[in-house]
Parts: sequence; C-alpha cells; structure tokens
Amino acid sequence: MKYTLALPLLIALSVVNSPTAHATGMTPEFSVLLINAEDNGASMNVKNTDDKAALLYTTITDIAGLQNKNTKLIATQPIVRVEAGETQRVRFVLDTQTPFTVEQYKRVSFEGIQQSKPAGAKLITATIRQTIPVIIRPKNVPDYTTPWDKLVWKKAGNTLSVNNPSPYVVRLSQQISTVPSSSKGMLRNTWLLPGETETIKMDKGVTDSQVKISPASRFGIMVQDYVATITQ
Repeated sequence: MKYTLALPLLIALSVVNSPTAHATGMTPEFSVLLINAEDNGASMNVKNTDDKAALLYTTITDIAGLQNKNTKLIATQPIVRVEAGETQRVRFVLDTQTPFTVEQYKRVSFEGIQQSKPAGAKLITATIRQTIPVIIRPKNVPDYTTPWDKLVWKKAGNTLSVNNPSPYVVRLSQQISTVPSSSKGMLRNTWLLPGETETIKMDKGVTDSQVKISPASRFGIMVQDYVATITQ
C-alpha cells in the first residue's frame, strides 16, 4: 500500500509483549472528500485491505477558523463491520446551521479496528488510520481550480505574511521559499482557510519580491510549484 502527502497516515501501536505484529487498514477511494452544499452530503467508498474482517471507525474533526464554523458533518454509520477485502460505502450528511458563503474545511479519519484476537495469542496490534481533507463548497460560489493564485503575500524584516481573501480553501505544502535568495519558512498547516492570515518567520531577511509554494489540486494531487509576487 502506498501513502502520499495528500493522504497522510497516522499509526498507533499498542504493544502486547510479543514479536508478532498484525495491522489493519482501511483505504478511502479518494484522497479528498468534496461536498456540494446543494447536495446536502456525499459518499465515500472505503476498502478493508486487511485479510480479516474489521470494524471501520469513521471520525470527523472540525478545524477552528473565524469563517469555518457554519456546518456540521455527520457519518451515518460511524462504526460498521467490513469483511476482508470488501468495500463499504460511507454516507456523510451535511447539517447547515447557518448559511455560509465560503468553503468549509474539515478532516475525516477512517480507522480499521480488529474485532477479536485468537484465543491465547499475544500480538502487537497496529491500528492504521488514514485521514483525508473534507472541503464543503457553498451554494452560488463557482468552482475555482487554482485558488493559490489569490493569496496575498507581504514582507517585513525576516517575516512573510500571507492572507487568503478568497472564498476558497487553499491546500499546499508547509515549506515555502523566496525567489531567488531561497529564504525558507514553514506554514503552521497544509491549508489556508478563507479569510485567514498567517505570519511566517523566515530563516533570513526577506529581500526578494517573489515566493515559491507547492500547492495541491482540489483532488489532493501536488501540482507544479507556483511563484507569487510579494508586495511591500
């Protein structure tokens, strides 16, 4: 099984005093869950890649943000048994608490939990959890495939600030660098929410007028690096 930046893998190990190990894995069909508000929800196929039946445990994490608090997402079957090699379709229902005009961002995790162990067996059990982004599109906001070109960058001493004035969630690698001097810095997260501003401390003074970023497409694929203009 292969894992990429767009599909992060979190592994929790529970040691039971034995050299024997066993892992369960639930693999989502896509690396991003896209939901249109007018559809009131969406579905995702998740496959049990293990050789034994397991419980698929689905959890949704809300991301804090000034404009990122107007929706609630519910998995209709948060815990369900999935046979070895079988695929389970997970349905998500959108609960819009108040109207929203910018994209909402959450994260959903799919975890496989082994239901039982052989009698008397001592195992090291590894639970593999795959977490992917959820982007909820508001009504009446057209799809836009390159939202990173709407980011506004400003410099001050050895810091850069970036603001996302658009209604779109921007996903990108945390590492950024100026061009051509290659002053480097790290974003807090792999996303910038609508209306969000972040200040990044660079490893040296910023004298360049351009910054290079590595954005991800709407479908979670890393695309060609993008060079943006830095304003004063």
